[in-house]
Amino acid sequence: MNFTDRAFFYYFVAVYFVWLLIRRREDWTIPFLLVASLVFYGNNHWSLLPLLIVFCLIDWIIARRMEISFRPKRWLILGISFNLLILAYFKYTPMLVETFTSLFGGPPRNFDNWKIPYGISFYSFTGIAYLVDVYRKTNPAMQSLARYSLSAAFFPHLVAGPILRPHEFLNDLNPGRMPREPLAPREACFLVARGFFKKLVVADRIALAIDPFFAHVGDGTTAGVWSLPYIYLYAFQIYFDFSAYTDIARGLALLFGYRWPENFNRPYLATSVAEFWHRWHITLSRFLRDYLFIPLGGSRCGFWKTNRNLMITMLLGGLWHGANWSFMIWGGLHGSFLVLHRLWSRIPLRGKLQNLNGTAGVVWKLVCILLTFHAICLAWCFFRLTGWQQSVDCVRKVFDFDTSRGFVGNAYDPAVWWALLVYLLLSLLGQKLTEIRAVGSGVFVPSWKRGMAWGFGLGWIMLAILLAPDASTPNFIYFQF
Repeated sequence: MNFTDRAFFYYFVAVYFVWLLIRRREDWTIPFLLVASLVFYGNNHWSLLPLLIVFCLIDWIIARRMEISFRPKRWLILGISFNLLILAYFKYTPMLVETFTSLFGGPPRNFDNWKIPYGISFYSFTGIAYLVDVYRKTNPAMQSLARYSLSAAFFPHLVAGPILRPHEFLNDLNPGRMPREPLAPREACFLVARGFFKKLVVADRIALAIDPFFAHVGDGTTAGVWSLPYIYLYAFQIYFDFSAYTDIARGLALLFGYRWPENFNRPYLATSVAEFWHRWHITLSRFLRDYLFIPLGGSRCGFWKTNRNLMITMLLGGLWHGANWSFMIWGGLHGSFLVLHRLWSRIPLRGKLQNLNGTAGVVWKLVCILLTFHAICLAWCFFRLTGWQQSVDCVRKVFDFDTSRGFVGNAYDPAVWWALLVYLLLSLLGQKLTEIRAVGSGVFVPSWKRGMAWGFGLGWIMLAILLAPDASTPNFIYFQF
């Protein structure tokens, strides 16, 4: 089931209505929301439900055993191994078998019907974070299997995150702490509306414009076409598509009384790739830092070993995104950019440029933003195109194109750029109307302004549905990861 499906609307209305009736009874709320989440995940994919249930059961048992064991590290290793091995089996078996066959020979295998369970990367990482935090004693093991399972399987974040730490959600499911009222409903409405517009109007319209080019980037139909506008648009598409899912997930969580962390913070305004990873997919960046980079030694073991740890982290982070070596190249590029940034940071000239004021300071910041954005776009070529030769062709066509054909194609469709402009204006207006920063601050908001905020949010959702292209992309991009 997809957030933008009509079926999800009816499902959510029914679930939310029942929750409003029973929300003051935790002994009813926990099993109801758990069953509702399993129905959401199993819809049209009922064969995947046992896998999700096994993940929840094994992680819960191991955490309980770890807490009372004299040798908790053994249980931690067992739990992490379980999560990673199951993830690797479903996600990487085709890639590894095909790679082995191409290197050493053997009969080809057909993996056309191989299915990767939706969200397995996200709920396996959620389980690992839980086990590690229990081992570090930063969070106690959950005594109730139902409560732990709900934290892992709650439908808003189940399929594509955000990747939540135990203290960000699990602790709110402890007895006596479960929310009984929606939290910041105007903010929730704004987030859901913004997410719908991002996905239905912006991301899906960009997809229609750029998919034909990327599908034929290596053949004669795109000979001479300039690839740079398509790369730019893909950078926007993946941002709007994934941040749309996060916006909707966070908005739905607020309606149930849970506040989850932001996952994106204007990432393309970053002045370095290091800053980009503090702004892009923030919960994944945090996970890789806390559960991979720091255990490898982090930045405590000297300059060159720190660079090694960065490269390992980004290579594995790239491979996490998909069962193709091109994702590892993408991660390797980002690792290289981070190492170059650390080398640049050691040069005195960098400090002098950072301290520039006035017009010179603004110009230098703009140069840094542009350089960072183009480095990220270069890496996106290997993320979007899983074939090495296709990725190389795409990069080559940035510099080698026919001027008579270079400026034609769907990338120049005015509707795409108008969608981006309309989103920017509506987002700025919506944030002002809903006064998100005033939520919880005690600031009085007049009733007429509250009414305008509600009207704007609901109107924005309707506008998204009306302006959505007929051939919308059915799933979010990150569903494949």
